[in-house]
Amino acid sequence: MNPQKSTQYVKTLGLNATTIYNNEVYFFLFADIDTKDKSTLERVLNIFANHNLTCYHYETIKGYHIISPCLLHIRLWLKFQKDLSFLDYRFDTIRISKRYGEKPTLYYNHFNKHFRHLESKSFHNLIRNIYNYSEIEPNENYINTSLSFTQYMQLKVKSDTLNASSGGAVFWEPKPLSKHGLEVF
Repeated sequence: MNPQKSTQYVKTLGLNATTIYNNEVYFFLFADIDTKDKSTLERVLNIFANHNLTCYHYETIKGYHIISPCLLHIRLWLKFQKDLSFLDYRFDTIRISKRYGEKPTLYYNHFNKHFRHLESKSFHNLIRNIYNYSEIEPNENYINTSLSFTQYMQLKVKSDTLNASSGGAVFWEPKPLSKHGLEVF
C-alpha cells in the first residue's frame, strides 16, 4: 500500500544576509547545496577557505548549508557570490529552522585564522544555540551585530506516514534580541 501524499505550508525561519555594525551595512555569505555529493561540498568549503571565511556547515535533507559569520562589504560579498554562482542560489537568506530528519551535527571551520575579517558574535551564538553548542569564546575580533530574520511559509509535500524525509520543519523561535543584537535572558 502506497502512502498518500498531501501538501501543506510549513512555517520557516530564515536568517538574512545583511547585518549592521557601527551604522554600516555588512553581509554574511551563505551557500545552499542541493546535492549530497561530497565533491560539491568540498568545492564550496575550499572557496570559503581560500577567502579566509570562517564558516559553519550542516547537512540538510537535500544537501548542505554553509554559512559564514564574517562581515563582508558589498564588493567582497558580490565577488564571493560569483565564485559560488554554479550553485544557482540567491544568497540573500538561508533557512535556519531545522526540518525533521536533519542531522543535529554542526561543523565549525575556522578559515579566518589571521582574522582578516571581523566576525559576528551574535551570528556565532545564534547558530551554536540552535545546535545546542556552547557559545563562542570571547575574542576582540568577534563583535555583536544586529541580525535580521525572515519568516515565510514554504510548501512541503507530506506523506501520511511518519517519515523523517518528508521534509516537515521544526520552527525554532529565537529569543528576543536587545538593540545591540544580544539575546535577552
